[in-house]
Amino acid sequence: MPTRSRRSCVRRAAAGSSACSRMTEVDRTVADGQAAAGFQSDIPLKLPQWAVAAVSRQPVTPLRDLVVDRCVRSVFPAWRSDPVFLESLTHSVEENVGALREVLVGALAIGEVPLAHRMRFSSLEAEARVSQAEMQRSYRLSHFLQWQEWSKVVAAAGVRAGADTAESVLAQQSVAAVVHAYSDAVVSRVSRTFADSEAALNRSRAHIRQRLVRDLLACHGDGFSAEDLATLDYPPEAWHLAVLLPDVPAAQANQVAATLRSAVHQQYSLVYAPRLDTSVVWLGASRAWTDARIRQAVRALRTAGLTAVVSDTAAGTAGFARVFEQVQQVDAARPSAADGDASSVVRYADYRLEILLLRDELLAAEFVARELGPLADETSEAEKLRATVEASFRLGSHVAAAEKLGLHEHTVRNRLRRVEELVGPVQERQTEIQVALRLRKLLRKRQSE
Repeated sequence: MPTRSRRSCVRRAAAGSSACSRMTEVDRTVADGQAAAGFQSDIPLKLPQWAVAAVSRQPVTPLRDLVVDRCVRSVFPAWRSDPVFLESLTHSVEENVGALREVLVGALAIGEVPLAHRMRFSSLEAEARVSQAEMQRSYRLSHFLQWQEWSKVVAAAGVRAGADTAESVLAQQSVAAVVHAYSDAVVSRVSRTFADSEAALNRSRAHIRQRLVRDLLACHGDGFSAEDLATLDYPPEAWHLAVLLPDVPAAQANQVAATLRSAVHQQYSLVYAPRLDTSVVWLGASRAWTDARIRQAVRALRTAGLTAVVSDTAAGTAGFARVFEQVQQVDAARPSAADGDASSVVRYADYRLEILLLRDELLAAEFVARELGPLADETSEAEKLRATVEASFRLGSHVAAAEKLGLHEHTVRNRLRRVEELVGPVQERQTEIQVALRLRKLLRKRQSE
């Protein structure tokens, strides 16, 4: 149906005129859907004009945000930090909420409901290994929340219009009937797309490799058949080095893996996507990685302009899972770009002490208090002194620190003298103070989550 015709229908309905001609088609489409699903009803499938006017005035954005928030918290908590997943979910929900509102006001027949964003999200759910049960639960939750909110709108409109009890109850029944028929039609179509996408993925070699990687991470690789090992095309018994690539999807990570193999002269690599926007590359060697060879990988990543986390080295199936855990831990602990001290490529070896201390937050807080003293305070002076110490340690000179902070060199010197007045000489305790400064940020971040 042309957009202008839909809008004119909504305007006429909102103005209190008789139902437009599309309402007959809406009624018929909804009724056909109900009959096919086995829940045919005598309830009218259109709202009274006072209810149509109220529903048509409601914006979809607040309801969209409510549905997205509840779905993430209740159904998709594992993807709450995946921006690709969340963006697609938001587009899908916005399309869903907007279409149901148009069906309720008679501007759109259920058979004409647009599903482009929902079909794309359904395919993405299959790729992200969302289960069929989780997918259907998200729709049930979404349509329940929408029914609940539209029922409130119609109830309030009935009071304002002076509708009697029978008319108000019938209007609420009509809302429920339309939402139910809409939900059945939409979920049936989306489920077919999800099932088709899931089946295609299950047949693909790439998807089978991802399943085998998950088995390795669960330390179930000892039971792999010769066919499994041929599909994996990576030796689980090797010495492993893991590289986590934030904001790099699997397709691009394969190119990075080829670059790294060339840089460190290794034959084997394996790519896995723990999130839709993040990949991990394993590099396999027949003997333990030397620090020099790990530095070669770090240089290759920096030369390519990538942000990355590099593990230590470990062997066998247990080592495969261990290096993966290491890069995940560092990714959670590393400074963000907003902190101003984030390096593009970091190693597990650089964060080992922070990760160890964070296993006991009380111990970590005591370490921060002991090493930083008054520098840990939430004051503007302490914040300036912390920034100056961090810049001085990271850049190695007062001049470079002054340039980075936009200060005069004498100001930097004065601040560093003030730091030593508060906590004593810092050069001989540089490692401890740097760790304490990073720990302080991580503890604040955890407290705010």
